[in-house]
Amino acid sequence: MENSFMTLTEPGEGLPMPLSGAPSGTDSHESEVRWIGSTGGGNDSVPAPAAYPGPSPEDIDAVRGLGPGAKQALALARAVADLRQEALFNFGEMTGVKLTAVLEQMLEHSELPDAYLDTVRAVFAPPEGYAAALKQLTEPGAVLVLLREPGAGRSFTAQALLADLRQRTGARVGPLSFGGGKRFPVRRLPLEENVAYLLELPADEEKFEVADDFGAVLGKIQYTLGKRNSRLVVLTTPEQWARICLGAPPGVVPVLGRPDPTEIAAAWLRAEEPELDASRWVQDDGITGLLRDQPPADVLQVVSLILNAARAPRQVSSASETTSDAFAQQVLDVVSARNNWRSSLLEWHSKEGRTSFQRNFLLVAAMFRNAPVAHVYAQTAELSEHLSKAEAVILEGQGSPGVIEMVDSIDAELAGDDTVQFAKPGWDDAVLNYFWVDRPMARKDFLAWMAKAPIAKTAKFLETFTLQDRLLLANRVGAFAVRWAVRHGKANPLEEVVIAWRDDDALWAAAVDLISAAALHPTMGRFVHTVLLRWSKNAGADRAALQKLSVEVCAGEFGRRHTGKALRRLRHAAETVHDDVRDSLYAAVRNLWADASARPMLFSSVVEWCSADPSRAEAGRRSFLALATLLSQEDPGLPVLLSTGADQPDFPSAELISGWRTLLDSGSVAGDSARAVGLWMDAAVEYPNQRPVVFNVLRGAVDTAGRAGGSHPRHRLRDLLYLWQPVPAVDADPERVRLRHELVDLLDHDRSRSVALYRPVRAGQGGPTP
Repeated sequence: MENSFMTLTEPGEGLPMPLSGAPSGTDSHESEVRWIGSTGGGNDSVPAPAAYPGPSPEDIDAVRGLGPGAKQALALARAVADLRQEALFNFGEMTGVKLTAVLEQMLEHSELPDAYLDTVRAVFAPPEGYAAALKQLTEPGAVLVLLREPGAGRSFTAQALLADLRQRTGARVGPLSFGGGKRFPVRRLPLEENVAYLLELPADEEKFEVADDFGAVLGKIQYTLGKRNSRLVVLTTPEQWARICLGAPPGVVPVLGRPDPTEIAAAWLRAEEPELDASRWVQDDGITGLLRDQPPADVLQVVSLILNAARAPRQVSSASETTSDAFAQQVLDVVSARNNWRSSLLEWHSKEGRTSFQRNFLLVAAMFRNAPVAHVYAQTAELSEHLSKAEAVILEGQGSPGVIEMVDSIDAELAGDDTVQFAKPGWDDAVLNYFWVDRPMARKDFLAWMAKAPIAKTAKFLETFTLQDRLLLANRVGAFAVRWAVRHGKANPLEEVVIAWRDDDALWAAAVDLISAAALHPTMGRFVHTVLLRWSKNAGADRAALQKLSVEVCAGEFGRRHTGKALRRLRHAAETVHDDVRDSLYAAVRNLWADASARPMLFSSVVEWCSADPSRAEAGRRSFLALATLLSQEDPGLPVLLSTGADQPDFPSAELISGWRTLLDSGSVAGDSARAVGLWMDAAVEYPNQRPVVFNVLRGAVDTAGRAGGSHPRHRLRDLLYLWQPVPAVDADPERVRLRHELVDLLDHDRSRSVALYRPVRAGQGGPTP
C-alpha cells in the first residue's frame, strides 16, 4: 500500500513517526496504554497506521518540481486515498508487499500521528451537536461516551474530536486498551499529563461481557484524569450501554445528530480530488438519491464510484458531445455501478454467441485486478476446467481465441503494462457479484479455484508470477472472501483461503494479516470474532490450519486490543493435538504477556490448562514453558514469573508448582525444560532473595508424599540440575556447585520422608528400621 501519511519535501526525506514521549511499556504505570494503530472502515473507524516506511520512488518522482503547498496537497490527497481504501477493506488496489509491511509495523504503543489526525480533520463532516461535545471534551478530566452501532461513524467522530482537541490544547492522543478482564483497571491509568485517550469497549459475547458496574467506574476515571489534565472518549453501543450505565456521572453521553451523507461525500471528494467539482456531483439528483439516508460506510462506497468514474478515460461518442453530456453519462455510470451493473451484465452474458470461455475470462479478469493478462489468460483455462471437466481449454497454438480477442470480447482495454483495464467504475466487483448470484451451483468450485489462484508461481509463458504479483492477488482474493463471508454470514470462502494457503509462507502471512485486519474492522469485526471462536474449537486434521490461524490472530493486534476474547479462544485451542498449533500457542502466550492487564488472567488460564484434563495438558505444558523461560525486561536475568513490580501480579506458589509439575512430568519438551531449570537456577544464583521461591517451587513440583517408590519427575529434575552444573567440573563456580548440592540434598530429604511408611520392620520389633 502506498503510504501517504507524510509531508513530502525533499526526495529521500523520511516519514513522520509517532510523536516522541509515547509510552515505552517499561514503566509500570504506563503499561496499560495501547497507542494502537487501528484498522477500521467507513466513517466508523478509520485505520491509523502506527509506523511509516520511507517514500516510494513514485512518491519522489511525483513531487519533484512542486512547491511546498502543492507537495502538502498531494500528500494529503494520497493519505485520503489510502484511508478510503483501507476503510472499505479494498486491499486489492494496493500492492501486497506494501500492505504487509504496514500491517507488520503496527506498534504496540503509538500515538495517533499528526499527519493522520490532519487527514481525519480534512474529511470529517461534523454532525449536529459536535461543537458542544468538543467544548465538553476540553475540560480537564472530561469523559465522553459515544453511543452508536458499528458502521455509524462513532470511531471516526471520536478521532475527529481528538484531532480537534490536539490542535486546540496540544494534548497527546491515542487509543487505550481495555485490558484482559471484564473490568477496566482504573488503578493503572497512565500518569502522563495532558493526554486524551480513546477506549473502545469490547463487544459482549457468550461467556464474556464488560462488567455491569462500568458506568460507576467512570466517576473514578474522571477524578483520576482531572488531576492529570487528561481526558477520555469511550465507544460503546446503545445496547451495551443500557446494561452497564448504572452509576455513570451525569452528562457523559453527548447529544450528537446523524452525519449528513452529502456533506460526508463532499468532504472526501474535495480532500482526495481537489480539482473535482464536488458540489456539482453531490447536488446532482442521481447522486443525491444514492446518498440519501445512507450510513457513512455506504457513502464512502459512492465516493469511490464517483472518483473512478471521474478518472476513467472516456471515448467521445460524437463530435457534438458536450461537457454536460459527459458528466451526465458519468453520473449514470455511478448509478449503474451502485446497482452492480446488473442490466448491463445481463445484456453482455445474454448476447448471442457468447461462450463460456469468454464468461470465464471476464470473471478471471475481474478477480485478477492489475495482474498481467498472460496470467488472466492461463487462469481462465484453469477455471474452465474447475467449473466443467468438459470445458477444458487448450491455449497452445492458435486454436483458441487469443488474449487481444478475449480482452475485446469483454469490452475492456489492454493497458501498456499488459493489464486488463475496465472503463466502467465498479465493473470488476459487479462481475464477481453477478457470477455469484447467477451461478449458485458453481460457487464451491469457484471458491476452490479462487483460493489456489495465488499459489501458482510460474507459468508456461515467458513471464514470471512474482511474489509481488502473488501478494497483490492474495489481497484481492482475501478481501473478496472476507467481504463476501461477512455479507452472507458464512465463513466458507475464508476457510477455503486459509486451508489452501497453509503451506505457502508468504500467503499464510497474508491470510493472518487480512483476517487480523478484519477482526479489528468495526463493521466486520463481530462476525470475524465469531468465526475465530469457532475455528479455535476445530481439532480435525483437515481443520488444523483454521485453528492455527485463530491462535496467530489472537497473538497479534487483536489479542492486544481484545485480550479477554483472545484468551477465551486460546483456551479452546489449548485442547489441540497438532504440534504446529501448539507452537503458535507458545508464541501467543508470550505476545499477550506484553499487556500487563492480561497477565493475571493469562497465567490463571495457563495453570488451568496444566491441571485440567489430559486434552489440554500438552498445550498447558508448552504455554507454561513459554512463561517460565521469558525474562523480565527490567531485570534481564530474572524470569518474569519471579519478577515483582507495580504491574506484576502475585503468582501463588501452588500455581507455580502446578505449572512446573506439568513441565517436569513429561520428557516431550526435555530440551526446553533444561533451559527453564537453568534460567531459574541462574536467577537463584544472581538474586539471593529469590532462592527460597525457586527451591520451594521446584521441590513442590516433584513432591510425591504419600506415594510409594521413586518419582520420575524428581529423577528428571536431578538430571536437569546436573546439566545446569555438572559436578565435578573444571573451573566450576563454587556458588553454583553449592546451590546444586543444597537443592539435591533437599530433594533427597523430601523423598526420604515420602517413603518412610514403606521401610521394612525388624522381626519382633514394632518400630521401623533405623
